[in-house]
Amino acid sequence: MLFLAACSGKNIYIDKSKKAVISKNGNPFAKVVIDGAGTEITLIAADNTKNNAVVNFNSHNPGFLVSDGFGLNKNYYLELKPHTRYTVSCYLRDKDQSPTMINFRTDYNTNIVLADEDN
Repeated sequence: MLFLAACSGKNIYIDKSKKAVISKNGNPFAKVVIDGAGTEITLIAADNTKNNAVVNFNSHNPGFLVSDGFGLNKNYYLELKPHTRYTVSCYLRDKDQSPTMINFRTDYNTNIVLADEDN
């Protein structure tokens, strides 16, 4: 069963089953910043292909160079932590001044739970 969660008026959404943030219109991300678990990770597009319209959690993202504060790493593996809140800031163009942001948290099994599901 596929669960999609979209934020109204935003150009990104979280696909909970794939554990990924996805561009609604298929445009590639120029930069994605993921803040959570006491760490800030920055993914910078290595190219401008449609493959960069998806950022996977818990797997490798080959179209991006990743900075975790210690240089750039093309083989970085982002792993979600249990019981953690995350903020994802997505820039569709290099010159974007303000990102599109989405927040989520993980449960004890690192499943994604969106803010509107906390009730």
